[in-house]
Amino acid sequence: MMDHTANPGRSGGYMGEFVRHWQPLAAACMGLTAGTSSIYLNNLFSPHLIDEFGWSRSRFALIGLTTLVSVVFLPVAGRLADRHGMRRIALFGVVGLPLVLVGLALQTGGFATFFVLSTAQMLIQSALAGIVVYGRLLVREFDRARGLALGIASCAPALTTALLSPFLGAFIESFGWRAGYLLFAACVAVLGIAALLSVPRSFADRDQRPARARRARADYAELFRSGPFLVIVAAMLLCNVHFTLQTTQLALILKERGIDAAAAAAMVAVFASGVIVGRIACGLALDRFPARYVAFACFLLPAAGLAVLATGFGGQGLIVLGVMSLGFSVGAEGDVASYLAARYFRPELFSSVLGLFTAAIATSALAGALILSRMLAPGGGYSAFLGLTSVTAFAGAAMFLLLGRDAAPDQDASDADPG
Repeated sequence: MMDHTANPGRSGGYMGEFVRHWQPLAAACMGLTAGTSSIYLNNLFSPHLIDEFGWSRSRFALIGLTTLVSVVFLPVAGRLADRHGMRRIALFGVVGLPLVLVGLALQTGGFATFFVLSTAQMLIQSALAGIVVYGRLLVREFDRARGLALGIASCAPALTTALLSPFLGAFIESFGWRAGYLLFAACVAVLGIAALLSVPRSFADRDQRPARARRARADYAELFRSGPFLVIVAAMLLCNVHFTLQTTQLALILKERGIDAAAAAAMVAVFASGVIVGRIACGLALDRFPARYVAFACFLLPAAGLAVLATGFGGQGLIVLGVMSLGFSVGAEGDVASYLAARYFRPELFSSVLGLFTAAIATSALAGALILSRMLAPGGGYSAFLGLTSVTAFAGAAMFLLLGRDAAPDQDASDADPG
C-alpha cells in the first residue's frame, strides 16, 4: 500500500492537497491552455481557409494525417520527460508554438505549406506542450485528489475556449483569419511563459535511478508484457477513430446539417463546455470509483452522440447534445489515460506510458482521417463515417471492462480501485 504519511505534502485530506499544491496546478493549467487550446480553436479557422484557397473537403480532411507525428514523437517525448524532467521539454513548446501560429497567419495558399505547419503544430501541442509533459506536475504532487487535479488542469484549455471562442470568431469575421492567428500566437506566448515561471523551483522530476535500472529496453519490455497496458491501448485505438472530426471537421459537419456559421461558432463553445464537464466529472469519479467502470461510462456517451450526428435525428436540440457528448469524451479521455498511467504502472514510467497511450490515440485518429478522406472523396457526406465511428467507440468503451484490479508495484489492489 502506498504510504500517505511518507510525504507531508501528500497528507491532510482531499481538498487540502489543492491548498498546498496550488502552484503546480496553476502552472499545469496555464501550460496546457497555451499548448493545446488550438485543438478546439482550429475549427474557427477551417471554413475561412477552405473558402479563400478553394481546397476541397476531402483534401482538407488529410490534415488529420498530421497525427502521424504524434504516433512517432509522443513516446519519444514521454521518454525524454521521464529522463530529463518536464521543464526542458516544455520550453521547446513554449518557444515553438507561437512561431508556428505566425507562420499560419503568413501562408499564401499552398496546401503543402499548410500541411507542414499543421504538422509542426500537432507535434508541439501533443508531444511538447500536452498532458504527457505538464501532467507530471500533478501526478507527482497529488495523491488522494489526483483525478480531480488532472481534470481541473485538463479542462483549462476547454474553459478558455468556451469563454473566448465567440470573441475570437467575431474577431476573425471583423479583421480576417490572418489577424486571428496573430492574436492567438500572442496569447499563447504570454501564457506559456507564465506557466514555466510558475513551476515551483523545488520541483524535480528527473529519473534518479541508476543508469542500468532505467534502460529503455527493460522498461518497454515490462510494459508490453502487461495485460492492463495491452487492454488500454486496444481500447484507445477503438475509441478515437472519430478524433479528426473534433479537431478540424466539426464546423463543416454542422454546416452540412444546415447550421449557419454563427450557430456553428456557438456550438464550438458547446463542444468545449462538454470537455469541461467531462474532465471534472471524470476526475471526481476516478477518485471515488473503479477506473474501468468510469472509463466505460465516459466513452459510451460519444458513441451515442456520434449516432445522433450521423442520423440528424431529433433536430438541432439533439445535435447540440451530440456535440456536447463528443466534448465530454475529449475531456474524459485525458483524465482516464493519465489516471490509468499513474495507477497501473510505476511512477518512473509515467510519461513513457502516457506517451504510448497517446500515440495509440494518434494512430486511431490517423486511421480515421484516412477513412474519412476516402469516404468524402466521391462527394459523399459525413453520415457513413459518423455511423462507423459510433460502433468503434462503443466497442472501445466495452474493452475497459476487461481491466482487472492490478496496481503499480508500490500499491496493492485496493489502492488501485479506491472505490
